[in-house]
Amino acid sequence: MIRSLVLLFTHVVGVLALFVGLGLEWIGLDGIQRSTTRAEALPWLRLIAIVPRLFGTALAAIVVSGFYLGARVGVLGNDWMRASYGALLLMAIVSGPVSRSPMRALKRVADVPADGTVALRAAAANPILRLSLRIRIAFGLAIVFLMIAKPAARESLLVLALASMVTIATSLARRTTPSTAVQGYR
Repeated sequence: MIRSLVLLFTHVVGVLALFVGLGLEWIGLDGIQRSTTRAEALPWLRLIAIVPRLFGTALAAIVVSGFYLGARVGVLGNDWMRASYGALLLMAIVSGPVSRSPMRALKRVADVPADGTVALRAAAANPILRLSLRIRIAFGLAIVFLMIAKPAARESLLVLALASMVTIATSLARRTTPSTAVQGYR
């Protein structure tokens, strides 16, 4: 019983850490875009640099404790769990391979003092970074809903479809023109 409580606590803390990491990334990207000098942008970049380690730790805590708890209760093969696995995989792909290149480009621009703030702000305004963030937030919330509601297959897929539609809608509503991309996230 104590082990299950510790693992449940670890699972919940992992989920909280995941959302803290998403918030830090959002705040960091916004901070870079609001910066007027390179010196103002550098602390925001250091904040963003913490996020991958936080995500890795959070994801490990979520998956390890979740698998143990799911096996103990006997829900690993349930439809809502399968939908959650798919959503976690999508979040990992979007967080890693998809956004890795724009994030590295942002860090490379920060390493070149001569590029100035305009290039740094433009790199932080990369639409892939914002889309990646929106996808991870929407699917993270969808997974939390699936864990609470434990719906059947059809409803689980509907929840993930709604998360996709919310991501698309917010991406279209927040689309910036090239001239406003450097001014900030609107």
